[in-house]
Amino acid sequence: MKKPILDGIRVLDFGRFIAAPYAGQLLADLGAEVVRVERPKPEPDRLRGPYLEGNSLYFVTLNRNKKSVAFEMFTDAGRRLLDDLIAKTDILISNFSPRAARGLGFTKERLLTLNPRLIVLSITAYGPDGPDAERIGFDTLAQARSGAMRCNGEEKPYFNHLPYVDFSTAIYGGFGLMAALYERERTGEGQWIDVSLMETVSAFVGSYGMIAEAKLLDKPRQRQGNSLIFALGDCLQAKDGDFVIFNVIGNMWPRLCEMIGHNELLEDERFTTDESRYAYRDEILPYIAEWIAGLNVPDILAAAEQHRIPFERVSTVGDLAQDAHAEAREMFPTVAQPEVGDIPVSRLGVSMSTHGRAQLNPAPAIGEHTIPVLEDWLGYAPSQFLSLRDEGVIP
Repeated sequence: MKKPILDGIRVLDFGRFIAAPYAGQLLADLGAEVVRVERPKPEPDRLRGPYLEGNSLYFVTLNRNKKSVAFEMFTDAGRRLLDDLIAKTDILISNFSPRAARGLGFTKERLLTLNPRLIVLSITAYGPDGPDAERIGFDTLAQARSGAMRCNGEEKPYFNHLPYVDFSTAIYGGFGLMAALYERERTGEGQWIDVSLMETVSAFVGSYGMIAEAKLLDKPRQRQGNSLIFALGDCLQAKDGDFVIFNVIGNMWPRLCEMIGHNELLEDERFTTDESRYAYRDEILPYIAEWIAGLNVPDILAAAEQHRIPFERVSTVGDLAQDAHAEAREMFPTVAQPEVGDIPVSRLGVSMSTHGRAQLNPAPAIGEHTIPVLEDWLGYAPSQFLSLRDEGVIP
């Protein structure tokens, strides 16, 4: 079997909460040696729920396949140890605020002088500079600031419960890291990569045409509820569940009319184009809603598949946990977590034809790998560990 694609790549992961830890986990799933650097006491993301047997499931699902080195990095001896590790690593990931990063000596100039081949991924809320660089920020705040949240909901805006900005920022970061590793192969030089929650979600807003719409048409996108913009779509109720009909366009329209038994709608001049069907959606949707309301979920899915119409049941997360397709695709393998048991996690969302999927290892206990990592990376001898303990750097 081939070695993992990132075998031999060393990563120091200073990430907390979601975006930065997930970026590190993506690298670990590709075979990199990802070492979470933390203090000897539990960091906040180790304490966040949901819990099982008093253990954070949230932490396990974002930090599996990693190692942990724990020491007091905010001491003089800890800073020296930190520098020694940075000099031996390929990638450093952090989501410190710009001020906290400077306090640790995590500046572009200093780190790339310390290790010219180092690739740094810095994840922040608003970016490293600009008037709001030091503001505290989280996923939902980025949804709000970007205008994305204003497009959700009906009577008032709703934020998306799934923190898609965090996860997408991690993927942007991973994309940048892969490009930087490729560049380093050609030049031997490392570099600094900046990604931010605000810029990630703003890129999505812009790429969906919403900035152009606001600037050129003077029509900023407003709340849509479940109505799809510029195409026929909504959330409707069947006998035993909710359904989404999504993006019925072009030659889907006559197939939809046939499916719901209303071919006469094809003769209505109001419904001849995608644009006009969107404009008259309140006239069309009751026909679809009436058809759905008289059927059960299996019947609707079968009819939609037969007519190739984009329908889908609105499932619960519990439904997804038992989903036959997800099971067939092995989307939720388990990891054996000490003191907890088998925990279902997500696999890497990328399959590569020449590399099998990574073996899944549990999330590390605090400092579980401090001694082996310092021995392997830095060649530390037993006497040096005694010195670190005497100086209060490691427990």
